[in-house]
Amino acid sequence: MSVPELNIEEQIQNILNNILDQLRLLYQQFNENEVNHMQIYSKIDGLKSVVEDSKYKAGEYIIKVKEGIETASLYLDILNYIEKVAQNLSAVSYRYSVLQSRIKIEDKILHSLLVSMIEKLIAATSSALESFRLLSLNAKKSAEKARNIIKIEEEVDDLYRNFELKLFEKENELAFMMLTKDIGDRLEDCADLLRDAANNMLYISYLRE
Repeated sequence: MSVPELNIEEQIQNILNNILDQLRLLYQQFNENEVNHMQIYSKIDGLKSVVEDSKYKAGEYIIKVKEGIETASLYLDILNYIEKVAQNLSAVSYRYSVLQSRIKIEDKILHSLLVSMIEKLIAATSSALESFRLLSLNAKKSAEKARNIIKIEEEVDDLYRNFELKLFEKENELAFMMLTKDIGDRLEDCADLLRDAANNMLYISYLRE
């Protein structure tokens, strides 16, 4: 493994740490009763901006050193996937803030399913971090962590299907339905994006074995 590859993977790990911080804040927002929703959204959105800036810096570095790095395009795709995760999480936080401050309809089952999806995303992002850490140490273990992300995405899909069924079982205010569905859609999309990143991580790990 080359020094540029180590630098790229370190930068991606830093970005994933910011996404993990976003997810922890989102989990707090969904679970704590006395919380300033817009304040938490502001923190999550700030982290999204950090991710976007870091993604462009990492991408610029990859372009400069890509000669001789056969995985350069895989790294670039991973950066695009995780940037979209950060953007989705910011959107989820904002929509949940609107739900809590203006609409104030509660559904414990839907809420529980959304929280479970966030928990799965925390687990998937943690696995992504570990997979990148292990790439330079043990490619086989790195691949195991990447495959774990793919498994988690399937679990999120199951939660999302249940979420959709429960959402449309009842007649709720249209604004509640629209915002709640968009939150579920974006969380499910995050799982898909992390799965796509995991597939690229698998390809990289295979080349290292």
